[in-house]
Amino acid sequence: MVNECPMKICLAIQSLRSCTLEEAAGITRALGFNAMDLDGVMDTTLERDKILSGDRSEVQRVKDLGLIAPNIHWTFAPGSLYPVINDPDPEVRSKNKEQIQRLTEFCHLAGILSILVLPGMLLPGQKAADGRALSVEALNEYAAITEEAGVDLLFEPHVKCSFESPKMAAWLAQQVPGARIALDYSHFVCQGYTQLDVDTLIPYTGHVHLRQAKSGLLQTKLEDGTINFALVVDELQNAGYTGYWCVEYVHQNYIGADNVDVLTETVKMRDFLYSYLSQ
Repeated sequence: MVNECPMKICLAIQSLRSCTLEEAAGITRALGFNAMDLDGVMDTTLERDKILSGDRSEVQRVKDLGLIAPNIHWTFAPGSLYPVINDPDPEVRSKNKEQIQRLTEFCHLAGILSILVLPGMLLPGQKAADGRALSVEALNEYAAITEEAGVDLLFEPHVKCSFESPKMAAWLAQQVPGARIALDYSHFVCQGYTQLDVDTLIPYTGHVHLRQAKSGLLQTKLEDGTINFALVVDELQNAGYTGYWCVEYVHQNYIGADNVDVLTETVKMRDFLYSYLSQ
C-alpha cells in the first residue's frame, strides 16, 4: 500500500541525523519513502567543504542514493544559526551570498529541487526594521541566483527568528516573490498560535514539514498534540498545493523536541498521510 500512493511524501534526513547519508537513504527506502530531504547544516551526512569547493564527489553521492531530493536545508556555518542572512556586516552577507551561489550549482548538478534557508534573527543592537530589511534584500538576491539555475528557494519561519508570527512571515513572503515558505505548523502552534492563524500562510507555501505539536512543545506524539492534520491537508490541497509533504520528527534538545520516539512517530505520520492522501 505504501509504495502505491502517488502523492509526494518524503522523509527529512534530520530524523536520521545520527546516520550516514547512505544509512539514512537505506532507512528511508525501507520505510517506503522514495524521496528524502537533505541537510547541509550539521556536516554529518553531506560534506559542506566539498559542496562549497565544487567537489563533484558529493554530487555523485546524492545521485547514487536513488532517491528524489526535494530540498536541502542550509545554514552558513556548520551546526549553527549564525551567521544569519541579515547580519549588518556587508562582508558577512557577501560570504553568505557566495555560499548560495555554490550551493545552487551543487543542487542543479545533483538534482536537488530546492534550497531552504532561515530568514534571519534580530541581533544585539540591531533595530527590528533594519534587520528585516536586510533579510528581504538577502532573500531577493538568493532568489535571483536560484531561479536562474532552476532551483526553488524556500525560507522557514521558525521559533525565535525575526518572522516567528504568521503575520510577519506572510509579510516577508510578500516582499520576496521569488521565494516560498517551508511551512511547519509546529513552529507556530508551540508559541500558542491557532491552526487558523497558520492557515493564512498557505498561499505562500512551497514545501511542508509535518510533525505534531501543542502550545509550549515544538513536538509531541501524534495523538497528544493539537494540530488537526486532516484539516491541514484539506486546506493545502484546496488551495492547489502540489509540493512535497515532508515528515520531520527529530531528536533535538530544543523546546521539547527530544520527547518522542522518532521512528514510531514517523511511521504513524507516514501511515496517516498515505491513508488520507489516497482517499
